[in-house]
Amino acid sequence: MYIILTQCFPSRVGGIESVVSNLALSLGKKNKVIILADRHHIFYDAIFDNKHKDNIVVRRFGGLKFFRRRRKIKELKLLIKSSQVKFVIADTWKSLELCIDYLITNNILTMCLAHGNELFSNKEYKKNRIVSTLAKVSTIVANSNYTRELVKKLIQDKDQIKVIYPGANDLRSIQAENFITIEGDPVLLTLARLDKRKGHAKTIEVLKKLILKFPKINYFIAGEGSEKSNLQKLVSVHNLEKSVYFTGIVNDSQKKYLFENVDLMIMPTLDESDNKSIEGFGISYLEASFFGIPSIASNVGGTPEAVQHDKTGLIISDQEDLYYALTKLLSNKEKLNQLGKNAKKRAIEEFTWEIVSRKYLSLIKS
Repeated sequence: MYIILTQCFPSRVGGIESVVSNLALSLGKKNKVIILADRHHIFYDAIFDNKHKDNIVVRRFGGLKFFRRRRKIKELKLLIKSSQVKFVIADTWKSLELCIDYLITNNILTMCLAHGNELFSNKEYKKNRIVSTLAKVSTIVANSNYTRELVKKLIQDKDQIKVIYPGANDLRSIQAENFITIEGDPVLLTLARLDKRKGHAKTIEVLKKLILKFPKINYFIAGEGSEKSNLQKLVSVHNLEKSVYFTGIVNDSQKKYLFENVDLMIMPTLDESDNKSIEGFGISYLEASFFGIPSIASNVGGTPEAVQHDKTGLIISDQEDLYYALTKLLSNKEKLNQLGKNAKKRAIEEFTWEIVSRKYLSLIKS
């Protein structure tokens, strides 16, 4: 039996949620997997849990964080006493903090995922908590070489840190949902939470200049987040209401429809590490890759590992290079198509969850 401890799980949407849920579903094909997860939304959580009940068992915990965490650990201890638990996997160090000593005492091996943002702290006491927990984990799996270097700065035992790139959902086989009119030539897409670090604002600013060269260009922003009102104001300031469209949160069928109708994925992430925000990898680049869509990303965090420069897209070293990179790529359809073909080939050969889950299983067995 495998136990997964997580605060981040569907129906909540996000990169960590995608990794943890797909890992759970992959492991659940041949193993009994129980997920001890935070409750996000009673109705939508129930839909997800019921859909996958034949593959995994999900137990949800709600209420105040202090009590929620402790109820979850109480449930974990009951499962440990059954003597059937082989391995415990945690979404981040936070999920292991209250139980790591108990797991060690009971000779239960542990795996902790490392994503990037959760490793930053300006407060010494919190940094000590991170270090204390990670140092006791059997194996730490970083989502990129960049994230591995962040972990290396925190703990002494470097051998326990491994790198497994996250998989991405291949949505090509599902039914697309035509939920918005997509017109334009070319069409750009950013699929991400609307956070400052994702670089939406810079793309909007550059778009004003790009219209002079590509008068039919349109830009679709998929997702929700704290930056939405600021981005909408920026669109209004630049009079881009007819060229920029906010789709809101999209489901998988809507994602597929977007991917089938856009030319380029763009997410020039910013270095917000001072504000404890960094892109540890970038799954949405890979989701687009399955549809032959290349990406433009920045040389920040782990994004250069998700997008290979001049192979599956372009990496810019400075935000001021964004206009040049876009102009260069959008003006060369042959180059755009070739990068898209390369991106699709790489996604299929390296980033399906079937392939990635085998790497996790191999690591667990070792």
